[in-house]
Amino acid sequence: MPNDWIDPPDDETPWGYDFEGDEIYLGDRIVEIDGEYIPLEKSETWIKNNGYKVNTEERQ
Repeated sequence: MPNDWIDPPDDETPWGYDFEGDEIYLGDRIVEIDGEYIPLEKSETWIKNNGYKVNTEERQ
């Protein structure tokens, strides 16, 4: 087996990228919503930017 197969040089490459363009690594806790990857730590930010406010003071 060639030496470069024993320890691949891309061990630290990211798994993917989140909605802000930040890197996601293996083992990170993420969810996928509408085709975007959202880390759980950033989920509140994503919801505020992409959700709709609901007026709970009035009945429907």
